[in-house]
Amino acid sequence: MIRLEHLQIGYGHCVIAQNDNNIACAKGKFITLIGANGTGKSTLLRAISNNQHIIKGNIYINDYNTNNISDLYKSKTISVVLTNREFSQFLTVEEILYLSRAPYTNFLGKLTPSDIDFVEEIMTDFEILKLRSRRLSTLSDGQLQRVLIARALVQDTPYIVMDEPTSHLDVHHKAEILLKLRDYCHQHQKCIIFSSHELSIALALADEVLAIHDLKLTHQSKAEFIGTGMLAKMFPSPLLNFKDGLLGLKINDDKSKTHNFKFFNPLQPLY
Repeated sequence: MIRLEHLQIGYGHCVIAQNDNNIACAKGKFITLIGANGTGKSTLLRAISNNQHIIKGNIYINDYNTNNISDLYKSKTISVVLTNREFSQFLTVEEILYLSRAPYTNFLGKLTPSDIDFVEEIMTDFEILKLRSRRLSTLSDGQLQRVLIARALVQDTPYIVMDEPTSHLDVHHKAEILLKLRDYCHQHQKCIIFSSHELSIALALADEVLAIHDLKLTHQSKAEFIGTGMLAKMFPSPLLNFKDGLLGLKINDDKSKTHNFKFFNPLQPLY
C-alpha cells in the first residue's frame, strides 16, 4: 500500500497541493489522478516515485518511509512512466525492455529464459513485438509511448505511476491502452495511479479518484467523487457541463436555434 501522510508538495516554500487526511492507495486499484493544468499532478507523481518536491509529511510504500528505502528496493517496488524521456535514443525497443529487468538479474545482468518470456509476453500484449529491433529514435510518438508503458510493466513492480500515459495516442488507442492497463491492474493485483485529461474515459475505467483542486488533494471512490460535483468546479466553462461523470458539450440546435448541452458516452470521441 502507498500511504500519503499529511503531505505537502511544491517548490521551495510554495505549497501547490496538500492532503489534510491520510491517503491510502491499495494494490488491485486502478486510480486516476485528475486536476486542471498547473495544480500539481506531475509534481505529486514525482513525489511518490522519486521522493521529490516534498515540503512536509511522509510517503510510505509497504509501511517503509520512502526517505529510508534503498534504490534496489524502490526499483522492485515502484515503476514510472513520466513525461520526460531521459534515455538513449540509440537503444532498441528490445534493449530498453531488457534493461528494465535489471533489478532481478545477477551482477552480470544476465537474463533468464523466464525473463525473456516475460518481456515477450508484454511486447505481445501491447502490440510492439514487430518494433523490437527498431531504435527508439525511429519510433513515432505513439509507438514510443507504448514502449514506455511496456517498460514499466516489464519492471514488474506492485506499484506503477503514470503521468499522462496516453498523451500521444489517438482517441481509440487511448481507450484501448487504458482498458489494457485496467485489466492488467486487476488481474495481477497491481496499484496503478495515472494522471489524465481524458476525463470521460478515465472516469469510466477507474476504481478510485485522486483529485487536486484549490491546493487540496483528495481520494475517493469513483462514485463518491462524481457525486460531489467537483468536476464542474475543477473545470468551469460556459461550454461544458458534467452529469454523472459524463461530459456535456454546448452545441447549437438548428431547429430551436438555441444552444443545448449534449452528453457523450465516456468511450466515444467528442466529434
